Amino acid sequence: MKAKTETTPMIRVDRRLWTGPALSRLIVYALDVAHLVLAPEPVVDYERTALFKEKARVSLDDGQYLVELPRKVYNFYHLNEADYTVMASEIRPRTIEILL
Repeated sequence: MKAKTETTPMIRVDRRLWTGPALSRLIVYALDVAHLVLAPEPVVDYERTALFKEKARVSLDDGQYLVELPRKVYNFYHLNEADYTVMASEIRPRTIEILL
């Protein structure tokens, strides 16, 4: 019987994408099957329209934020096997968007 190995449910975000105060926690909004939004503060529109909302811990490592996503979010979006783009939102409120 093989031991099950699981990847850490983590994504990396370049520190240069975020110009606000240092991040330690983020709210994860699942907007649809191809779009996640990370926000340091609640976003009124997303509070009403998101499929679900979770919290994520953030740490800083070598110029990158390591965002530890809840396992169910990581698995639902297959982030261990999917290609995705991480970008900063150009509109307010300031958020980090993940496009799958």
